[in-house]
Amino acid sequence: MTPSETGEDYLRAIRLRGINPEVTFYSPSGPAPELDTRQQPEKPADQTSTSSGETSLEPRWIFALLAVTLLALILFLFIRFGAGMSITFKGDAKNPDSQRKSPKGLGEAPVWAERLGSLDEILRMRDRRQALVLLARKALTSTVAANGVLMQRSWTARDALRHIPEKQGHLDSLRALVLSSERVQFGGRDVSEDEFRAHVDSCKPLLAGAS
Repeated sequence: MTPSETGEDYLRAIRLRGINPEVTFYSPSGPAPELDTRQQPEKPADQTSTSSGETSLEPRWIFALLAVTLLALILFLFIRFGAGMSITFKGDAKNPDSQRKSPKGLGEAPVWAERLGSLDEILRMRDRRQALVLLARKALTSTVAANGVLMQRSWTARDALRHIPEKQGHLDSLRALVLSSERVQFGGRDVSEDEFRAHVDSCKPLLAGAS
């Protein structure tokens, strides 16, 4: 078998395997083939401009998509929570004392302990039933404050009374006044002028500093 036949057999074998080689065999016994050094390899299709353009556009699309997503998220958060924040800010502006409140609601007086009026106003009231109720509240709040006790919003008069130290003077008179005011307020009991004056006299030491 000649070398050329051997080469042809090799080409035939690899082509049967699906390989298409660009190989040319020359006879070793013949003259050497002329080499054309001026040949250039075939250039692939011009995809440089297209691929580079697509590559340069990809980062722009990514940044644009991220920016749109971020703006949508900010808009959603503003719509979702913006109204609540504005209401909170308005409430704080109208109530400058809100930042000075004790933590966890401590030190907030109950509703019944607010706007009691002065002692002179209570004594001048013609309705002795209402005057007795206000007198009890006035004496109770004054005594609690004198002992440094911070009342809580949910306290009743009896709750405040229980927090007064036992060493407090005239505590029995204060208890009697509070119980009498409860019977008047919740039981509809009447109050005579003598009874009212007796409570005033017994609790005067507790109201010494009250205006």
